[in-house]
Amino acid sequence: MEAKESSLLNAKLSRRTFVKASAATAVVVGAATTNPWGPAMAALAEGEKSDTIASSDETVFSGACRGNCAGGCFLNIHVRGGKVVRTSMREMPNPDYNRICVKGLTHMQRIYHKDRLKYPMKRIGERGAGQWERISWDEAVTTIADKWQEYQKEYGKEAFAIYWGSGNYGVLSGQGMGCTTNRLLNVTGASNISMTVDAAHGHSAGNALGWGPNFTLNELADLKNAKTILCWGANPVISQQQSTHFLMEAKENGTTFIVIDPIYNITASKADKFVPVRPGTDGALALGMMNIVVRENWIDVPFLKASTVAPFLVKEADGHYLRLSDLGPLAEGQTDDIVVRSAGGKMGLPQEISDPVIEGSFEINGHKVNTAYTLLLQRIAEYPPEKAAEICNISVSQIEEITKIYATNKPATIYQYFGIDHYVNGHYSIFDIYALAMITGNLGKSGAACGMGETLGINFTNLAGTLFPAGATGPSLTMSATQMDSVMNEHKYGNKDVNLKGIYITNANVVANSAERKYTLDWLNKMEFIAVADMNMNETAQYADILLPVSHWFEQEEAFCNYSTHPYVIFQEKAIEPLYECKADFEINKLIAQKLGYGEYFNMTEMEYLDLWLDNDEARRLGITLEVLKEKKILKCLPGDLYINGENGVFGTPTGRAQFYVENPAPNMNYDQQWDIEKERLPYWEPPNEVWHENPLTKKYPFAIISDHVRFRTHTQWWDVPALLELDPEPILKISSEDAAQYGIKTNDLVKIYNDRGHVVMKAAINDGLPQGVLTAPKGWEKHQFREGHFADLSSRVVNKVCANSAFFDVLVAIEKL
Repeated sequence: MEAKESSLLNAKLSRRTFVKASAATAVVVGAATTNPWGPAMAALAEGEKSDTIASSDETVFSGACRGNCAGGCFLNIHVRGGKVVRTSMREMPNPDYNRICVKGLTHMQRIYHKDRLKYPMKRIGERGAGQWERISWDEAVTTIADKWQEYQKEYGKEAFAIYWGSGNYGVLSGQGMGCTTNRLLNVTGASNISMTVDAAHGHSAGNALGWGPNFTLNELADLKNAKTILCWGANPVISQQQSTHFLMEAKENGTTFIVIDPIYNITASKADKFVPVRPGTDGALALGMMNIVVRENWIDVPFLKASTVAPFLVKEADGHYLRLSDLGPLAEGQTDDIVVRSAGGKMGLPQEISDPVIEGSFEINGHKVNTAYTLLLQRIAEYPPEKAAEICNISVSQIEEITKIYATNKPATIYQYFGIDHYVNGHYSIFDIYALAMITGNLGKSGAACGMGETLGINFTNLAGTLFPAGATGPSLTMSATQMDSVMNEHKYGNKDVNLKGIYITNANVVANSAERKYTLDWLNKMEFIAVADMNMNETAQYADILLPVSHWFEQEEAFCNYSTHPYVIFQEKAIEPLYECKADFEINKLIAQKLGYGEYFNMTEMEYLDLWLDNDEARRLGITLEVLKEKKILKCLPGDLYINGENGVFGTPTGRAQFYVENPAPNMNYDQQWDIEKERLPYWEPPNEVWHENPLTKKYPFAIISDHVRFRTHTQWWDVPALLELDPEPILKISSEDAAQYGIKTNDLVKIYNDRGHVVMKAAINDGLPQGVLTAPKGWEKHQFREGHFADLSSRVVNKVCANSAFFDVLVAIEKL
C-alpha cells in the first residue's frame, strides 16, 4: 500500500490536475488511515493510474453527484469486483464545466460506511433511544400504508403528510422536477409539509423575472462577457466551488469584481473592491444605489420602456394596472390587456405605442393613475444614499463608487446565492436588487444578468404527465413547517381544521437542518406515527417509528438535471447492486402506492417513467430523448449555444416583462395571516427581525451569528465520512480579534454560544475577516458531534408574513468563555 501511495504522490502533475490530485490524495490518505472496513476501502488506496482511464479489471459507469450543493458533478464511477473503488471527473461536452470536489471523491466511504442503514427496522424503545428491531420490507411498508389509510379514513386526507427535502435531486428517487415522490403526494392527496427553506430568493425572483430554465441568471459560461460582476450575498469559493473559476477567469480577463458581504471571506479576498455591509441591510444599499442611478441619469430608458413595467399605468384606487376595460366596453372575445400612454396622450396596447411615457401622473377616463416607474421613484426616494450609508454602516462614497461602476461599466452581472435569503427581511432585499438591475438595463443580454444560475429542468420536462396523471387530486393541504406548533397543538392551520397524525419523511434530515431545532423536535414528537427513508442513521432517522434503508445514488438508474450550475441533464447508470436490503426511493414509492391502492399510477419501470418525463415538445426540439440520453450519458438542456435569461427582453412573468411593480402579490404560504400589500408591490426594506443594532435584545445577546457553509458537507450530508472528518474534525466558532480580546478568548478556547432558544459549545478561532459583533459557525453537524448542545438550537423559526422562509442568519446570541 505504501508503494502504491508513493507512486501517486510522486506522479508528475500538470497545473490543470494539481487541485484534483491534491483532493484525491487527501481522500486516499484519509481512507488508508481511518478505514477498518474491508476490501472496498483498501481498493481506494491502491493508486491512481488516471482520472478517467479504467484499469483492465475495472468497469467505469457514468453518474452524477446530486445532493443540494448546486454542483451536479458528472462522474466516472470505477467498479472493480462488484465494488465501487473510486470516482473521478468525467468530461462534459463543454470542458469549462468539468468538475469534481472532495465530497464527490469520497462516495466510497458513504457506500461502505459501517453504520449505513442495512434493512427495515421498527422502533422498540423510546423515540431517539436507538432501540430497533429488524423487520421485513413487507411488514415495514404494510405498517406505513395501514397507518396512512387509518388516519386518512378517520380524520381526512390531510391527516397524513409527506415531508420531502433536498437530499437527492434525481427524478426517480429525489426531488427533481417531475419526481415520483411528488406524484405519490398528488395521487394520495396527503398533506405536504413545506421545508420553507431557501424560499425568499425564489419568491422575489418569481415576482421580478419569473423562473426560467436556468432560474434567473445567464448560463455561467457567459460571465466572461460581463465587464462588471457584483458578487452579492454569495461565497462561491466555498459554497459553489465548481463555479468559482468562471468568476476568477472573468476577473483575470479584466472584469471588475466587487464583493458585497458582511464578512471578508475567501471570495472577498479575490475582489477588486469589497463592501462590508451590516448584516440584513442589503436592500437598503440597493435602494440607495437606485437613487444615485436616477440622480446621475444612468437609467436605461429604452430597456425600461420595452422590457419592464415602467410605462404601465397603476390605478390609485386599487393598485391594479389600467386595462382596456377601463377605457370602455370590451368587444366580444377581446382580452382585457394592459394599456400604456404616449407623450401626446394616445392610449393603446404596448405593441401599438412605440414610445410610451414612463413618468407621470394622469387622469384617464375617470381613473387617477401613475406610471409604475413614477411609483418606483417615490418609493426609492425614501432611501437617499446618506440614509442607506447609515443603515449599512458604510460610506456614501463607497455606495457612489460601486454604483457608478455597476451602472456605467456595462454589461454587468449581479451574482447571488442564498446569503441575503436567510433573514426575515430577505425577500425584500432580493427584490430591491432585481429592481436595481432593471433600471440600469443589466438584464437579458450577454454579460448582463441578476440572481442565481441553476438548471431547473422546467423547460423540457413533462411535468403535467408525471405529477398530475388523470385522477390525481394534488395535496389536500400544503403547510409551512414554521407553523406546525399550531397544527399539532391547536389542530389548526390558519383557519382550517387539521388533525395531523402521521408523517413520511424522505430525502430530508428535518431535525438537524430546520430552524429552531427544539421546536422541530417538539412538533415531530407529537406525531402518532413517523416513517423515515434514508441512507444513514442521522438525527431525523433516530426519531422514526419505521425506518427504511435507501440505496446509494450509484446503486440505481436515474436522471438528473435539477439545481446544478451547468446546462446539462445527466443519466446515472446503475454501477453496483444495492447493498444489504436497501431500495431506491422510486421502488419504495411504488411499494407504498401499491399497498395504499394507488398502484396503477406506479405501474411502470424506471425507464418508462423517464420516458414519460421526457415526453415534451421542447425536449424533442433540443434532441433529448431517453434513448439518446442513455447513449450519450449527458445532453445540453438549456436552449441556444450560450443561454441568456430574458434574451430579447421577454421574461417569464404574467406581464412578460421585468417587474419592479407587482400587481397581484401573494404569500408563498397561505395560513390566513395578515399582511400589508403595499410593502409587496414595490421595492421595500425594513430591518431584520433580530440582527439589527437598534434592537433592544442586543443588550442581552450582542452578537449576530451567521451559519457557514463548509467545503466538506452539503448541509448534513457527508457528516459521517471519515476522510472528510479527518480534514474537518469538529465545528469551530469564528470571532474577531477585538471581540475575542474583550472576552479573553484565544484560538482553541472552548466557548459557549447561547440565547433563549438553546446553546452550543465549540472551540473558538480568531478570524479578522469578521467585523465586531458578528460571529460565524458551520452548519451541517449532528448532535453527537457537538461537545454540548446543538448549533441548530440557536436559530429562530420567525418568518415574514408574506414569505415563509427559514431565517438562519437572523439570529442574536451571547458568548461565554469556558
